[in-house]
Amino acid sequence: MKTEALFIAGTATYLPPATKVEQAVADGRFDAQDAEDTQLESVCEATDEAPPEMAVAAARDALERSGHQAGDIALLLHACVYFQGLELYPTASYIHREVLGDHSALAFEVKNASNGCMTALDIAARSLSATGDVAALVTTADKVSRPGIDRWNSDIGIVPGDGASAMVLSKRSGFAQVLSTSTVSDPTLERLHRGDAPFTPHHDPTLPIDLRLRKLQYLGDVELDEFTRRFRAGLSDCVDRALHDADIRLGDVARFVVPHFGRIVLQREVLAALDIDLDIDLDLTTWSWGRTVGHLGAGDQIAGLDHLVRERAVDVGDLCMLLGVGAGFTWTCAVVRITELPEWPTPSAGFGLGAGRI
Repeated sequence: MKTEALFIAGTATYLPPATKVEQAVADGRFDAQDAEDTQLESVCEATDEAPPEMAVAAARDALERSGHQAGDIALLLHACVYFQGLELYPTASYIHREVLGDHSALAFEVKNASNGCMTALDIAARSLSATGDVAALVTTADKVSRPGIDRWNSDIGIVPGDGASAMVLSKRSGFAQVLSTSTVSDPTLERLHRGDAPFTPHHDPTLPIDLRLRKLQYLGDVELDEFTRRFRAGLSDCVDRALHDADIRLGDVARFVVPHFGRIVLQREVLAALDIDLDIDLDLTTWSWGRTVGHLGAGDQIAGLDHLVRERAVDVGDLCMLLGVGAGFTWTCAVVRITELPEWPTPSAGFGLGAGRI
């Protein structure tokens, strides 16, 4: 979708302290070969922070940085992958009350796996383009813990990290203009994350979720090359649509905001689809930072863009492509042009989370 007069006005990230991968290996929590394969440096691990609280911390900062008031926000979308701290509870409504108060807005939760924040961005962009609304707020937050999820052994080539992110989309102004968004899906790949697991009446919290087993079950019936072909085709299609609507070429893109996967998975499933040479062009991506925080569930892309802007790793006029991938499978891309490098104030403390807000 080609977007008109749509901007990213503010972003923010909350990250708890990170654990060094070498320490996790030394503690016997992470396999040494897996550490070598992923080439991750560290992974963020929350302690007492609940996902909704982390989301509120990031959202407050993003809203302040955006220059918008709470009353400007017409739509709030909260994306997440894992348990949010309380069953049968509307997390988006909690964030709405804590950040926007009693101002009227629509608040929904987006469950689209690791493509959550990008799906929410696409939905918010379409909503703002079709209405007279001024701004939308996208938040993410995820936290994994035992026994439900064994962080270091729950997946192949991916290690979950804890944290939250937030983004304000605006039709007025911002530090980046959104030129296009696109989303593509291929449900023939959904079994990769289901495997042979049956549907059950409830989840046994004492049994850790084993995505490794599910994937190996799926790949016992489907060749890895066939999965990879379809995966790359979906991502390439999504990228091509975003490039076409933005009226640019892939070579025009200065920086790629990518999922925080391990190096082998990132290369095989993402960079190869874009014909990006891992050894030559890796610096064009957010890999060097993503490998220090882990896979932030639904929030890698907002956090990655926030990092590029805060660290002045982009220049005014640069084109950036945000790439999202979610089990199911879905892919979402957004092309943005940096219009300014904002000077944001240091985040204020809140919920006792000030140390992790960036």
